[in-house]
Amino acid sequence: MDDSNQLSLSQVAAFQQEGYLVDQVLFRADEVAAFGQAYSACLTHLAGMGQLASIRDGQLDDGTATQVYQIRAAHLQHKLFDDLIRDSRILDRVACLIGPELKVILCQGLYKPPHTGGEVHWHQDDYYFRVSGDRPVVSCWLAFDDATGDNGCMWVLPRQHDRLRDHETLGSGYAMSGVDASQAVALELAAGQVMFHHGATPHRTLANTTHSQRRAMAIHFMDATAQPLG
Repeated sequence: MDDSNQLSLSQVAAFQQEGYLVDQVLFRADEVAAFGQAYSACLTHLAGMGQLASIRDGQLDDGTATQVYQIRAAHLQHKLFDDLIRDSRILDRVACLIGPELKVILCQGLYKPPHTGGEVHWHQDDYYFRVSGDRPVVSCWLAFDDATGDNGCMWVLPRQHDRLRDHETLGSGYAMSGVDASQAVALELAAGQVMFHHGATPHRTLANTTHSQRRAMAIHFMDATAQPLG
């Protein structure tokens, strides 16, 4: 483990208390540009194969369909993303939060096109993952474009990662019911910057209302000694 990649004790304590941690820009501009090119190539390839599906569907006020596209198992779609899930700048930080024995549950590209990139409602990742053990699932969310309040950055509810909340079926997924969003915090990130969040931290993203795309990669890690609960 590289000391320069480790989180400080205060950062770990902040993650444990708040349920999330906004970290620094970890990837150089040239790396981010290469990731972006690989991302676009994956989107084009999946679309050509008829395998690019929207994970959320909705409509704008004028009836225009909205989409959020997923590059599922992105590490199997491009070598750069396979390298990314093994990058020590990410792994060493995650190890500070849940220990050195790590397993990737899911690596997904989440793409919001200009204007039609829709909302992903409040949810908790652990509602899907259901992993046993004392250590939480940790998700690393990496921005490939500047993520802002206008183009669909992540919002979280701090200090609400103590338990799983009720969810209801909504389209092809689930959404938390009865959410009080008055304490929600927007996590705006620069391209190449990362944030980490606890598997039970409620989070959402709003619509992309800008002329620019919003590309991000979410890599979800678990303690490799734990087991899925079903």
